[in-house]
Amino acid sequence: MPKSKTMYGISRIDDDIHRTHAWRVSIRRQGKLLVKNFPDKTYGGKRKALAEAKLHRDKIVAEHPPTTRKQFCSTLRRHNNSGIPGVYRYAKRYKLKNGCIKEIWYWEAHWPVGTNSSEKATFSVAVYGERKAKRMAIATREAGVSKLEGVFWASERGVVS
Repeated sequence: MPKSKTMYGISRIDDDIHRTHAWRVSIRRQGKLLVKNFPDKTYGGKRKALAEAKLHRDKIVAEHPPTTRKQFCSTLRRHNNSGIPGVYRYAKRYKLKNGCIKEIWYWEAHWPVGTNSSEKATFSVAVYGERKAKRMAIATREAGVSKLEGVFWASERGVVS
């Protein structure tokens, strides 16, 4: 069950063994994890510690805006081998009647559309040539990403009402 927006980024620590009772603010922004604990004892009780944690969380959200969808889409992932986010080269393999395997190479571009879907476009190396197919895939993806608005879906939870 998802937490309410009023508790976004806030969790409770109750560890009797280590005598730790606190609220923890933990928010990731732009690849950095921002964490701070608010012990009940330091802040004069559980309710006061929670109030301070919420103030701190709201300050973080205001000072560190969430990742936009465009920023998220421009992040190069570790499995990318083309050097361009959302663009990659691949081969479709076909087995001929005589048993030989034939490969047809493509450049493909992916980009998100709407909330829960994406689009793609493929460009054949045989039809356009290596360089032109790659350039077309890059340009198509850039055009798709340029239409994106809003923040990355995981950051939407941080919009505190």
